[in-house]
Amino acid sequence: MKYFVFILLCLISGFSQASYLNYKYEHLPTEHTIVSSSLNNEARKVWVMLPEGYHAAENSEKKYPVVYTTDGENLQYLTGHNMWFLNRMGMLPDTILVAINTRHHRARDLTPTAPKDSPIPALTGQSSQLKAFITDEVIPFIDDTYRTDDFRVLSGHSLGGLFTITSLLSDQMQPLFKGFVAIDPSLWWDNGIVANWVEDAEDTFDEKAFAVYIVAAHEDNVPPEHEALYLKHIHAIDKAAQVLIDTDATAIRYDITTDENHGSVLHVGVFRGIREVFKCYPNVCQKPDNEE
Repeated sequence: MKYFVFILLCLISGFSQASYLNYKYEHLPTEHTIVSSSLNNEARKVWVMLPEGYHAAENSEKKYPVVYTTDGENLQYLTGHNMWFLNRMGMLPDTILVAINTRHHRARDLTPTAPKDSPIPALTGQSSQLKAFITDEVIPFIDDTYRTDDFRVLSGHSLGGLFTITSLLSDQMQPLFKGFVAIDPSLWWDNGIVANWVEDAEDTFDEKAFAVYIVAAHEDNVPPEHEALYLKHIHAIDKAAQVLIDTDATAIRYDITTDENHGSVLHVGVFRGIREVFKCYPNVCQKPDNEE
């Protein structure tokens, strides 16, 4: 009997180990360089990660949704791994990831205004140019090069999250995307001006077919010298989120974490956010009646 139990345990262990062989993520991006007229002829790198099976003969006619992320030089790894794992868990369809490099000009590319009190106004407030780059150059390039459908998601963290929110308000960007993921967005920017824009745009969100995910990291032990800015930050996020919750727009999920900081919430936000906006793919989830 003991021998039988030993053999059984070995077999179970072997089967368990074998199942984990399918859970090995390989990051295999294709790098493209686009010389952008929207960005004054800058050469901008864009990385593309294709889902497994993209090149398989049986998928030759298959089209795929696309997640776009800012801060692509760094976030391609975290975002790609989360997308891969969600796909393994049956929570995300086969999806293309497009990671746009904004590392070297983050403040310039991701912010919508040049604050009056900014010491470097010429290096901020030019996100409209990045939006033009994405809408006029990146998306057409991706759609021409790869087999894509029209389900696009924009994801960003911090200043990238700020860019996500201003893209939600943008006549350029909003019609091209089904989902918007804003991870601890820097809505403190320019005295919370973007939260005010969200409030002013409240009526325009009615009946729009998009999904929104916002997460805010509520932190303890903020240094006194940063407390005023921190409070402005979380209050602005809450203001913008509540406006979106109160509209008749399609589904929004707003999470508040109390055990993450501005950096660590990135891991939680990417996972939850992408899972959330794809819940009803290939459609956008309708807002439940009890949330209106």
